[in-house]
Amino acid sequence: MSEGPLWSADLGVLHIDTDANKGLWGYLWLQMDKKTFKDWLDASLADLAAAHDIELTRKLRRFHKSFYEQTIVTLRDKLQADEAFVYHPVPLTYMPLVMHATRIHCEARDASSCEGITALTVPHPDIPEWQQRTGSFPFASPHLGADGVRVTRSYPADSTIMMTSVTYHWHTPSGLPDVLLRGHHDDPEVIAAAMEALDDFARTLRIPEAAH
Repeated sequence: MSEGPLWSADLGVLHIDTDANKGLWGYLWLQMDKKTFKDWLDASLADLAAAHDIELTRKLRRFHKSFYEQTIVTLRDKLQADEAFVYHPVPLTYMPLVMHATRIHCEARDASSCEGITALTVPHPDIPEWQQRTGSFPFASPHLGADGVRVTRSYPADSTIMMTSVTYHWHTPSGLPDVLLRGHHDDPEVIAAAMEALDDFARTLRIPEAAH
């Protein structure tokens, strides 16, 4: 473990910062050229294959290459995420678990009233409510304050896949951007197994002083 916030030396001023364990969490650059992406992917997959004692086949490599290419474009261009992080303990044979953080502005009275967080608890219009499971819990942060909430939602993505999403949102004092941390996975058991680690990671997030 290095001293101080992880990745700051590499990226300069971050939108969202963390001092999470590098053994559990990796940084996903949302801006990088093809060579940098290839080098990053090769190194990441080799490390994960060794950690999970699994052979890195061409099929697995193609799967992860396609997943990360699509994910980076979606997070950067569609969701306008500030930072993204990869949870390393998920085996290579599963879809990776990526959590992305975004700053939003909300002047509502509390975190659970903010547009964008309450929308995540509303049933998807195309999915019957009886097919969805939603849970919302208060979630305090040592860095982002006590006015936080964690929302989990399970819903069928299609006839065979049940997606599970996890969202953390902290309502900061007026004038400061709120922080929204989100991720989803197509295997509810992966989310369930990672929940304690996700909570621990969420508590490490903060807005860098330079961004205030």
